[in-house]
Amino acid sequence: MTDHTPLTVTLPEGVRCAIALSYDTDMAAGYAPDGVCHGRTAPFLAEYMLRLCETAESFGVALHFFQICNGLEPDQDVHYLSDIIARGHLVDCHTYSHLPLITPDVELLAQELERSNRLLADRLGVTSTVLRGPGGYAEGLRGLPENQRVILEQGYRWVSCQYSDNLRSRDWEAAVRNAAVDVPFAYDTGLIELPLQTWSDRWFFEGVQCVDRAAWETFRAQWGHRRVPDGFHPAWTAPDALEKWIEYNLAVAEYAYDNRLLCIMTWHPYSHYLHDPENRMLPALLQWAASQPERVWVCTVRDACGMVG
Repeated sequence: MTDHTPLTVTLPEGVRCAIALSYDTDMAAGYAPDGVCHGRTAPFLAEYMLRLCETAESFGVALHFFQICNGLEPDQDVHYLSDIIARGHLVDCHTYSHLPLITPDVELLAQELERSNRLLADRLGVTSTVLRGPGGYAEGLRGLPENQRVILEQGYRWVSCQYSDNLRSRDWEAAVRNAAVDVPFAYDTGLIELPLQTWSDRWFFEGVQCVDRAAWETFRAQWGHRRVPDGFHPAWTAPDALEKWIEYNLAVAEYAYDNRLLCIMTWHPYSHYLHDPENRMLPALLQWAASQPERVWVCTVRDACGMVG
């Protein structure tokens, strides 16, 4: 007996494929000297997020950010997020402390989501409708009905947290085609899962393209969560890692286009700040989308929710 049911994706009329692009705004543990992930966004990262918004706006595209909500406490400056929202972009919940949604402590999960919802409403005037799960889980929330119920009770109908084993390898072709494999589904509780369907930038740069882990550890100790100097290049990745990242994402988009798919991509501003300081990836994707003979809709995960049923 299964505890989930695959769902049908219906693209809007006139849309050949849809690419739901979102960013998790973590001050990532993988770049932190103390190994702690949090949402208290450093000024350099807020600046980079606003650059991403400017790029998207030049193509008429809205971006979708998932925010760790401990970065919304009253002692934190959230003007950059207010600006992002005022400009037509979206902010949704990434939990309060980067707590995994698969935690056995469902009471803590309920407390975190309740606090996150309150902070989003009080600081940003936002009611979050879709929840991004920190880290991603090979089985999503399968076998965890109590966790699912807590999420539903906190007002979420949609969750995006499955990151399957298909994406934890270095198999390029499998990762390109994964949007056709890990499709949206409903848990038996009624909670709807929109899986992460492509390699994340964190896994790509710090996994697939990592060639010197010691250099990465040195960076964390010297520069973690600090503004890097002009001309900085991550010494732990292959020299052509950014070119490969652009190539990979365009291959994913072309596969989605050829097969009329919804494709859910998840990136991180911090990874792009380090590996793509000139902001090449986002305009490359948007230029590709704009150049196709049939419409490619670069949309939000909230938009994707409306295609699933």
